[in-house]
Amino acid sequence: MKIKGNLIIFSTDNEERKDVRRLKEKKLQLLLLDDNTFPIFDVKKDEYIKDAATYKMEELFGTSKFYIEQLYTWGDPKYYTNKEEVIVTYLGIINKKNIKTMLKNMDFYDINIENENSKIQKVTLCNDSRKIQYRIETITKRERENIDYINKLVQKSEIDELTAIIIHTGIKRLRNRIENTNIAFSFLNKEFAISELQQIYEIILDKKLIAANFRKKIEPMIKKTNKIVKESAYRPSSLYTFNDAFIRNWV
Repeated sequence: MKIKGNLIIFSTDNEERKDVRRLKEKKLQLLLLDDNTFPIFDVKKDEYIKDAATYKMEELFGTSKFYIEQLYTWGDPKYYTNKEEVIVTYLGIINKKNIKTMLKNMDFYDINIENENSKIQKVTLCNDSRKIQYRIETITKRERENIDYINKLVQKSEIDELTAIIIHTGIKRLRNRIENTNIAFSFLNKEFAISELQQIYEIILDKKLIAANFRKKIEPMIKKTNKIVKESAYRPSSLYTFNDAFIRNWV
């Protein structure tokens, strides 16, 4: 059986400043190659797949400062090709400030998702030079005692169906993991303002959060430094770091 690995890699960037009283707003981004696919890597018999995925991340960005975890294994025959059958996808998160090198045939795209109804989402991926749009539908199927969620493209697009499904699954994983792990901190510098951290939660969960409630929730997870950041016209923000003492057995 032909096994390949690929990487769905998320990052963030700053929007143009809309309010001088606030820090710059953040936006969620995704890495794609010029052919609208993900970076791939070979899976060798004598190597852990995670090690191969990690080496590929290091090769792509010239750094070891990133987050990585296995997302899913795809074994649907309708996606088999002459080069690959089973595909193992790893999810990566990279802070752009840690990137030292980057290949010319790949770029980051802003992600925008609109819910057309309870089943169909319209996804737009864009940057300064390109714009890709597609619509993906989620169907519920019950088999025995299992409830399966099946995703498929509503119509043909510049992006192939499995790539769209991986994007859909990757974003769902981010939303799940951000609620019960420290994954959000992988998008930020070592020192950050609380408002920056809240923005990461908001762009992934796709909803606005009440600042006071958010601060109460994440207070045990952070430590205040004696530094400040002044990027707005009003009172400078204190900088914080992740509180390593908070690390536990994440669900």
